[in-house]
Amino acid sequence: MSKFLDRLERISLGAPVPMGFGMPRTKKTPGMALVGLVSGDYTAGMGALAKLVPDAALISGSNGLPTLKKLGRSFGEEIPWGLRVSSLTEEEARTYQGEGSDLVAFSLEGTPVSAVAPDGMARILCIEAGMPIEQIRALDALPIDVVLLSMTGVSAPWTLANLATIAGVGQRVDKYLLVEVPELPVAKDLEAIREVGVQGLVADVSAVAPGSLAGLKAALLDMPRKRPPAKGRAAAILPNSVFFPEPVAG
Repeated sequence: MSKFLDRLERISLGAPVPMGFGMPRTKKTPGMALVGLVSGDYTAGMGALAKLVPDAALISGSNGLPTLKKLGRSFGEEIPWGLRVSSLTEEEARTYQGEGSDLVAFSLEGTPVSAVAPDGMARILCIEAGMPIEQIRALDALPIDVVLLSMTGVSAPWTLANLATIAGVGQRVDKYLLVEVPELPVAKDLEAIREVGVQGLVADVSAVAPGSLAGLKAALLDMPRKRPPAKGRAAAILPNSVFFPEPVAG
């Protein structure tokens, strides 16, 4: 299993705090993962990642990037990293994996099945808000591990409509769900975002002030553990049709 998928699993389950005297202290588990995205100035982005130390890093684009070997050495063993690409071939996927990439993000269109076959990397499918409901349901059958939903059109404050858009994906796809945000949610929004099925946030470190990123990381670490559903209450309170009304056959 990839390191990033292992982190998502621990976050999803909520790693327990060790009890008793003499027990080793484990690294605190955040309420959601934080993925740092570098899409602009590579040097500045890498500097921001070094200070932030997110749960994973995604590098977007190829112009001006160093070789994969140098890229891997830049991250070392502490931060799982990978590329977000507009297209992917089987050969490219195996090359990325061979050079130490732990995750790879790609689009639905133009990605051959053979390109997402390698095990050992977290396979992340990038989708846009507004995807037809039939396609959302079909994602569950695809050989992917994570869905990355772009919410880059959202501006603060977050609304119920924004949460409904996310829930429409989270309730229909049994995969880990990441959400890309253009502005960092405030602490009060984070728990609501997690409650609709999100396991991690993706933020562009090239576009956000370092202090804001550090504040987001601290807020994710300070989130209370996810509460289990109340006894006798179903986990899903609202039917799916609340979020995406389906046409009635005439």
